Amino acid sequence: MNAGDTLSALRVEKLLWRGRGLARLDSGQVVMLEPGVLPGETVDARVIKAAKDFLQAEAVRTLEASPLRGAHPCPHADQCGGSRFGMVTPADGLALKAGILRDAVARALGRSYAGALPEIRAVPSPDGWRYRWRGQIHVRGGLPHAMAHASNDLVPLTDCHLLAAPLAAAMPSLAAKLPDGRFTIAASPDTGEAATELDRTLLPFSFPDFGLTLRLPPNTFFQANWGLNQLLVRAAIDELGSFERIADLFSGAGNFALPLAARGRTVLAVEGSAPAVDTGTRNAARLGLGSVTFRSANLAKPASWSMVRGFAPQAAILDPPRTGAKGIGQTLLDMPGLQRLVWVSCDVVNTIRDAKPLLDAGWRLTAMSLFDMFPGTWHMEVLMVLERP
Repeated sequence: MNAGDTLSALRVEKLLWRGRGLARLDSGQVVMLEPGVLPGETVDARVIKAAKDFLQAEAVRTLEASPLRGAHPCPHADQCGGSRFGMVTPADGLALKAGILRDAVARALGRSYAGALPEIRAVPSPDGWRYRWRGQIHVRGGLPHAMAHASNDLVPLTDCHLLAAPLAAAMPSLAAKLPDGRFTIAASPDTGEAATELDRTLLPFSFPDFGLTLRLPPNTFFQANWGLNQLLVRAAIDELGSFERIADLFSGAGNFALPLAARGRTVLAVEGSAPAVDTGTRNAARLGLGSVTFRSANLAKPASWSMVRGFAPQAAILDPPRTGAKGIGQTLLDMPGLQRLVWVSCDVVNTIRDAKPLLDAGWRLTAMSLFDMFPGTWHMEVLMVLERP
């Protein structure tokens, strides 16, 4: 079987990690279908790649559709790769993601894991569409574009249903003042003001539960789904219980550290991005939060951990990048005062890989929550709690 060959009447058994569909040929050979198919559907597909143990393919025709499949609301959906699961309702999408997560975690943990997998708590997004207050666009000739699915081609955009309404409305005017290239654009959920990463603007982002309003530049990372981020931060802080000394690792500009400090906790926030550290420090000073200290350090380097050990945290919250944090599990094992970890992940397979040394040493995975941070896509945010035995 070669790239370009056609596979007829494949039955999608289930969805796997990264939203891919699992199907099999009559011979039993596994076929991994690109995101956009649903369990129970029958499709014709085109082979993209023939690997040693499986075929990678993309559906080209749906012969029998799932009852979950509906009309995608975005006029660019047939070309744009940004919302491959927009054809299901947010509620159905969340249920599918819970199944994907359960399967992925069980596979990643492997048969040797002795602990029982905790029940997954699924938390829906307050908004199924129009939820992103930060995103990226490709600009060509002063016009906004998106990347086509599985391609480097660009698709002209007249709208984006993932972007919050004020940001979508501002997208054409923002693109018009940008040169060709890929750029971050953002808007404030407080005021609707929109800006690009090149603008020297601070946008207000409020945490009503904590009485805080952060001021963030568009080029600093923050959770784009600000409505659901409120619930994520609240859940993370609840899981940290009564611990007083908390390390916020991969802290960004203080998404968790600043609300923790507002609750009176003593926090060491460690982040590799110097601009994010500067933003967090400035917000802490402006808000009078003296119990949080921001430090710039690359946690991939062993020498960076001396400040964390010196701080002697009782608990830690981790929110590493999608690629994970290789080696961090063993490093955390060497901190005897650490009792609880709240681990936030946008790629739980990488996270389980990184946490395996802790689990192998007897730490228990006691809670897991799925936050539907990215409706219309297969992506998800997962919060896990690990306890020292």
